[in-house]
Amino acid sequence: MKTTLYIASLLSILQICPVSGQHFAPIGATWYYSSSAYGAAPVRSEYYLMTAEKDSVMSGYALRKIKRTHYRYQGDSVEVAPYWLHQAGDTVSMYSPGEERLYKLFIFNAIPGDTLTLDIPHEAQSGFADMTYRVVIDSVLTELYDGVPLKKYVLESLDHFGWNRGFYLEKVGGYEWFLPLGITVIPEADGPIRCYRDDEVDIHFSGLLCDYRVVSSVQDWPTNRTTTLFPNPASGYVQIESDIAPARIELYDSMGRLLFTTDQNPFTVSHLKSGVYFVQTYAGDGMRVVKRLVKR
Repeated sequence: MKTTLYIASLLSILQICPVSGQHFAPIGATWYYSSSAYGAAPVRSEYYLMTAEKDSVMSGYALRKIKRTHYRYQGDSVEVAPYWLHQAGDTVSMYSPGEERLYKLFIFNAIPGDTLTLDIPHEAQSGFADMTYRVVIDSVLTELYDGVPLKKYVLESLDHFGWNRGFYLEKVGGYEWFLPLGITVIPEADGPIRCYRDDEVDIHFSGLLCDYRVVSSVQDWPTNRTTTLFPNPASGYVQIESDIAPARIELYDSMGRLLFTTDQNPFTVSHLKSGVYFVQTYAGDGMRVVKRLVKR
């Protein structure tokens, strides 16, 4: 009986040890990703904080919990569903509690010329017939981050899904988002990464503070007010059509930089390059709304 209990305990320890000693997502590691609530908030005005929190076991898999908190521009924060990671050797997968299965995310021992078959994460599968995608390792670069050499896996996609920036990074994972979002990423999508920290490195990927956000000091535009941009897409003048006359108009680029402020309606965008912009409108009573504008 004692021997049986000893063996069971040993197996349990062995099952958890690969996660506890893994190089990816060590306990206490943090990621900061920009957010604009998929266009519902000003560009890069919010962020997600992800923290490698603790170990657990589900369906026989040793997992590490990645706690996720969304810090919103209204000034509040909300905890969203965590990610659960499993590492077997140099392969990192995400576990889906609902499906009780693993989705292969990263392989950190690949060499140039290798073809990898990875899984499309459950939350990104909409519209894809295949649940896997293939990439070729074009090169493996060693770059210094905070004085620490990390491997950067540069990829070439063979299918209609992949990493938008064409790489993932040792320790950090994805750049545009923690998980692959696909080759074509809409401007309103969450990301990219701002910072990554653990006991070994402290990396800042952008000029923003890790926890930068715009906290609203005015009320949101009431839902019974209608505001539209016309025409949209536009190449010249843009008219804001609303039941409340705008008192101030701000236009931002897709990186969240303020390009100009005006009180003129309509206003012109003819001098801008083609692309996606965001128009933030304030009414005289302090209410505001954010609208997406495409410049042709």
